[in-house]
Amino acid sequence: MNFIKTDKKEKIKNLRVKLYERLTAPIDAMWELLYIASSQHYLIEHNNSQIGYCCIDEKNTLIQIFLLEESIYVMEKAINELISLKLINSASLSSNEPIGFNACLFHSKSTKANTFCFEHLNTAIKVNSTLNIELVSPDDITTIKAFLKEQVGMDDTFGYTENLVSRKEIFMIKESDVIIATSECRMSDSQPEIADLGIIVNKNYQGKGIATQVMKMQVNRVLKSDRKPICSTTLDNIASKKAIEKSGFYCSNIIFDITF
Repeated sequence: MNFIKTDKKEKIKNLRVKLYERLTAPIDAMWELLYIASSQHYLIEHNNSQIGYCCIDEKNTLIQIFLLEESIYVMEKAINELISLKLINSASLSSNEPIGFNACLFHSKSTKANTFCFEHLNTAIKVNSTLNIELVSPDDITTIKAFLKEQVGMDDTFGYTENLVSRKEIFMIKESDVIIATSECRMSDSQPEIADLGIIVNKNYQGKGIATQVMKMQVNRVLKSDRKPICSTTLDNIASKKAIEKSGFYCSNIIFDITF
C-alpha cells in the first residue's frame, strides 16, 4: 500500500463527495474548513489502483480517511501501515464515519473525547428576547477581530472574518457600543442542506442566558432558509453544551483523540 502526497484538489474533492454520502451525521464546519483543509492530503494506492485518500496534520495526526466501497475491507490494514511507516502517531476522527473510526480504535492505546457535534430537532423554537442581532458590516471588521482576539485568543490574520462578512454569515449583538456576543451562521458549500452555528459571548456577559437566546434566534433563521442547523462544542465547555441542548440540539457524533 502506498501513500502519495498530493495537491490534486479536484481528485480529492470527488473522493470527499463519496465520503460525505457515507457519513451518518454532518461534518463539523470548524474541522472541515480549518483542520482538514490545512492538513497534508495523501492519495492511497493498493494493488496499483487508487482506492482513497487520507489527511494528516503537522503533528502526524490522522484527520480524515476514506476508502472506496470496494476497498473498505483493507481499512484496518491502511491504518496499520500508516502507523508502521510513522506517518501517523494519533488520530482525531468522528464517530460519524464508523469504518475508519473503528479501524483506529482497533489500534488505540487511549481515547479521549475532543468535540461534541450536534444536530437539531428541526422544529422552530419560541424566543422571548429583546436582543437585537445584526449583520456585521465591512466597517465592523477591525472591531470584530479585536473582540475575537480578546475573548477567545483568535488572531485572525488569514481573512476568516472578512470571508464571513462577505458571505453575510457573521452577526453581532451590541449593548450601547459594547459587543456582548458574536454569532456565525455558515451556510455549508459541501453540505447544501446544512448551516453551522457558532456563538461567542463576551466574558463580562456570560451566565445570563445570552448564548441560549442567540442560538434559538439563529436556529429559527436557519430553518426559515430551509436548512438544518448543526453546531459543536469542546469537551471542557460545559456552559456551551447546556446552551446548545436548551436550544433543541442533540449530540449525533463525537470527535475523539486517539493515540496509537
